Amino acid sequence: MEEENKIEPQVEVNNESKKFDLKTFDYKKYLPWAGIAVAVVAVIIILISLLGGGPKKTVKNFVSGMNSKNASKIINSIDFAGSEAWKYSYDPDDFSGEDYKEFIENYKDVDKDEIKDQQEEMKETLEYGFTEMKDKYKSFKMKIESFKSKEKIGKNMYAIKARVNLAVESNDEESDEIDTTKTATFVVYKNKIVYSELFGLY
Repeated sequence: MEEENKIEPQVEVNNESKKFDLKTFDYKKYLPWAGIAVAVVAVIIILISLLGGGPKKTVKNFVSGMNSKNASKIINSIDFAGSEAWKYSYDPDDFSGEDYKEFIENYKDVDKDEIKDQQEEMKETLEYGFTEMKDKYKSFKMKIESFKSKEKIGKNMYAIKARVNLAVESNDEESDEIDTTKTATFVVYKNKIVYSELFGLY
C-alpha cells in the first residue's frame, strides 16, 4: 500500500508535465477550469485595490482635489449617477439590504444626459468658487489626517469615515483663522463618491 501511494503521485506529475503544451492546449476540454481563471483575475483586482486604489484612495483624491482647487480631479472622484440615486435619502450608518436594492434601481433609472449637464455645471461652479477663494483667502488647506473606519454596506459600496482637517487664513485681518478637524462620512460606490457630508461640517 505504501509503494502504491508513493508511485501514483509521481506518475501523475510526470504525465502532466509531458502532456501539457501551451501551443496545442485544448481550452474547450478544460472549460470547467475557467472559474479558476476568473478567481485569479478577482484576486488581481483586489490586490490592485489594496495597493493603489479602492474607496480610501477615492476619498483621498477627492480631498486632494479640494485642497489643490482642482475641479477636474474632484469631478473625476464623483459618480454623478450614484449621487443622483442617493439624493440624501439614506443613512450610511443605517443602510440595509433593502436600501441597497432600492439604490441600485434608482441608479439604473438615472437619466445619463442629465448627468452630463450636471458635470458641466459643477465644473463651472467649482472653478468660479475657487477663483473667488483666491481673492478672499491667503491660504486654504484641506487634508485627511486619518481614516477612522471602512465599512462595506453593499456590493462595491463602502461607508468611509475620515478625520478631515481644514485650515483657512483670510485676507481680512479682522477675520479669525480657521484650523479645525472633524469626522466626515463618504459613501463610495465602485470607487466613486456618491455621497459626502464634508461640506456640511464646516
